Amino acid sequence: MLIFVSGKASGWKNRVCLCLLCLLLGITISACLILVLFLSKVGLGLVNLSIIFSFGILLFVLACIFKSVRCMSVLFLLACGMKEGRNVLIAIGTSIVIFNNVKNILGNLKIVADSIICNLEAKRISLKFMPFDFYSSLIYSIYIYAKQQFFNPFADIVSLSDDFKCKIMISDHKLKALLNETKVQMQTVSLNLSSAFDIITFVGRLAFLIGGISMILVGTWIFFKQFLKQNKANNSYITKAFLEYDEKQKYELRVLPLSNKEQKKFIQIPSLRTSKKQKLNVALYFLPIITNIFIWTLISFLDYMLYWLILTMSKHLQSLAPVVVPITMTFSHTHVDLKDLFNSRRAQTRYPNTMIINLFEPQCVPTPELSLSASWIPLTILFGVLVFFGLISTFLIQIKLLVMASFYPSKELERIRYLHQKILQERSQETLADKFSQTLKNILSQANFWFPILTRKHYVNNI
Repeated sequence: MLIFVSGKASGWKNRVCLCLLCLLLGITISACLILVLFLSKVGLGLVNLSIIFSFGILLFVLACIFKSVRCMSVLFLLACGMKEGRNVLIAIGTSIVIFNNVKNILGNLKIVADSIICNLEAKRISLKFMPFDFYSSLIYSIYIYAKQQFFNPFADIVSLSDDFKCKIMISDHKLKALLNETKVQMQTVSLNLSSAFDIITFVGRLAFLIGGISMILVGTWIFFKQFLKQNKANNSYITKAFLEYDEKQKYELRVLPLSNKEQKKFIQIPSLRTSKKQKLNVALYFLPIITNIFIWTLISFLDYMLYWLILTMSKHLQSLAPVVVPITMTFSHTHVDLKDLFNSRRAQTRYPNTMIINLFEPQCVPTPELSLSASWIPLTILFGVLVFFGLISTFLIQIKLLVMASFYPSKELERIRYLHQKILQERSQETLADKFSQTLKNILSQANFWFPILTRKHYVNNI
């Protein structure tokens, strides 16, 4: 550990050990980046893996040379489990929900539109052939009957021939053109929307990824610079070096042991004990997580509700029985008896038939898709990681301070001196406050303070 912190390796064994530690550091950070790429679904293509591999090699080389690079790399890993890393994971979860569930909602709406167009097209084709085939056959039957009833007295001399054809033409060009135009428009809008959404998805995920990593780097750099500039805002940790510094002070200037009130404010690290302020920070750590989980659940619920609605509608459409439409045509005709031309009678012939109409064509029933498994499996992993990091976030802050103290002991000594002086000043102020309050209590407890006239009369009588 001392070799990794100082970077001073005299022997070849120490140099090899330093190189191995730097290599392990580069591999660890590269593995974290690969995990983030996998969860964010940006893609683990050859280009991305090549970039990460090159970055790992560059980080390995720089870590072997510069102490600040080693320190920043360790702080970066620790920051991945703190607020900066939390924001990155929340951004990744939001991108998963938006780009999976919202895309699935739009896809299910397109499935419904395609189903309606399919049903209209099927109705157009069915109406084109039915019941007009029945009408055509009926007209031909009437023709055959009329031909049989026709009387030709010159059959031996004159031969009559006829050619009867029944052709039905239905003008559905406008309906067909309208359906084709609607279908083309739907396909064009769907293709454009899908292409735009894919581009937005890729750019959005990449932006979330780059922005999140940038946030971690910026937060790590701010903490690094603040420590080097001796930031005194969050200086409430007592380290082993602080104990050694306090032992070297004179008895009058020593601050240890701390009082019960001071032990709640100043924590000796490393320790799993947390103060009230740190517990509040943990609660604030989980607040945006809970808020975003509620938003994720709401969007997923809308996706599921649309899926359930389409699925229920499909089941009801499939269970609908076909409608049987009775078609009855009556042919009235006069039957003439050849034996008696003056004797004729009127008759009627009925031609019953039925037409079966499906209210919704079976092949056009919509089949929705559900994306909850594709989104909530990675979201569950993210939630588990966020909970784990939230529980150890206060401990990671202590580790960050210890890491900085190991790499920069001179700055740690300045921090210790300031904290030591700060505790002494607070004790002196508390002592003065205690003396003032005690004096004030003594004054208020005397009778001459509340009844100065009576005490003065008593003094005059004594005189």
